[in-house]
Amino acid sequence: MEADKQPNEDGPGVTFDRSVSQLKRTVLQLREAKFVTGLLEKLGVAGVTKQTRLRRFIVLGLGSPSNSTVARLQLSLALILVEYLCLDVSAMELYDPVFTPVDEMLISHLGELGGTFGNVDDCIHPQNLYSLQNQCRGTSPTLLTRQSSGRYAGPDAELTKVPTFWFMPHCEADLYENVLKANWGSPSIMQSHIFLGNNFATYAERWAERQGHKSCPHHILAAANRLRLCLKVQLEGSSSPVETAAFGDTSVQIVDSTEEFNT
Repeated sequence: MEADKQPNEDGPGVTFDRSVSQLKRTVLQLREAKFVTGLLEKLGVAGVTKQTRLRRFIVLGLGSPSNSTVARLQLSLALILVEYLCLDVSAMELYDPVFTPVDEMLISHLGELGGTFGNVDDCIHPQNLYSLQNQCRGTSPTLLTRQSSGRYAGPDAELTKVPTFWFMPHCEADLYENVLKANWGSPSIMQSHIFLGNNFATYAERWAERQGHKSCPHHILAAANRLRLCLKVQLEGSSSPVETAAFGDTSVQIVDSTEEFNT
């Protein structure tokens, strides 16, 4: 985690209105993408629905959605998942040290903008029992500070006791490791967490011959062998290079609590 600092500068021509327009278009684009509809269908079959009763949706390592197409795609998927899970927008907590002033303004206004992203009359969960428009009205996500994000994913991260969706696409390994380590001692709590990010099995392959190294992410490797659920984001052959950059090797993963948790 980097020290708190002034927000990064926005690129030429980057404005709040332009970023809102781009985000709206990207959300609508992803709603129709086969890899997104396929992921939502698989989540439903696996029992990950609004009945999962998640309480927090933490977004780390996103990048700058106002200045990066990859980050904008990832934020769009996060919004679609929040809608699918019928969470209030206020459940979202976000941090990235590269957020710019426009990023912070955009994120702070997501609650007000929720009704502009398309399917506002119904939650897109198949049962269509929830109004996104009602849930978004008057609410906003939380912009975390470096210190508050560190309590979730820093070297001294604390146990996150409530069911949480960890949206961490392409984060550094130490962030996944810190979150897993902080929650490792409570199997029942661990099982209530859902992770979207790099596939843990990829790390297991990379570190197979180096597990004695001091920087080996032991909790990631252990989690890779204890997954109750691992749904890979299946990109289509027609997916664009930027979609591949945003979601390549990305999976939704839940660690099983039925085995002994020893590392």
